[in-house]
Amino acid sequence: MKTKTLLILILILFSNIGFGQQELPDNYLPIKFTLNDNNKLIGVSEYLDGFTFSMDLKSVSLIEMPNKDKLFEMVIKNRIKGNLTYPNGKITEIEYEIVNHRGIEGIYMKTTLGYFMWEMLDIKRNDLFVAINWWYCPPATETDLDILNMTDSLLSNSSNWHQNDDRQCDNDIKSGSWSLFCALKYSSIIIAKEYNHHNTAIQTVRFIIDELQPKHGYEHTLMDFNNNSSTTHAEILKVIKEAKKRIEKELVHHVNKE
Repeated sequence: MKTKTLLILILILFSNIGFGQQELPDNYLPIKFTLNDNNKLIGVSEYLDGFTFSMDLKSVSLIEMPNKDKLFEMVIKNRIKGNLTYPNGKITEIEYEIVNHRGIEGIYMKTTLGYFMWEMLDIKRNDLFVAINWWYCPPATETDLDILNMTDSLLSNSSNWHQNDDRQCDNDIKSGSWSLFCALKYSSIIIAKEYNHHNTAIQTVRFIIDELQPKHGYEHTLMDFNNNSSTTHAEILKVIKEAKKRIEKELVHHVNKE
């Protein structure tokens, strides 16, 4: 079963592991971390079979699981990292930091799957329970607006857009003919110097597609919307334009609050 299919189960199920009988909001993913003898927190989720998350605390002397305040202090004072292990054995690095998102401080987990806030943190004995919003959207920045502007430029001419997206972008880069996904990905790499599958620019485009077609049933939202025979070039540009408007609005709101 594909990973996204597993995640869809979250929309109809809730977890009672670590959260009691509290029903998780839609599209939240519960993760249970357990402290092992090597001062490493190992996290798994019943909805992500084969994936493991780790948080390496070996640089800090521990006798037992730290409470929430102590854990935050450790992340602030130490460069805490870990690993994300995929079902096929691939291992990539995780970075942890404390961020303030819309007035709430939380632990931020930067992974190759995306960047996620730890929410609903609960610690019991040697187990730590968190939930991550799979569709988490970080606060907008000027970089996100620049990404969308570049995407808009790449796709502005209908002759530079194609409907044969396979999520492999090398041919798009060589030919200068882009799918929506590859234009966003390439723009992210050029502007932000990295590709985060859940950056705010890309997430905002996904959200708009979901709103325009709430019952679409797409497995890969950007690719499937792009390749849908009923999707027009004008609709691609409309989605990007709306995403830019939302990012601009959030940036103005942020400035006005300062």
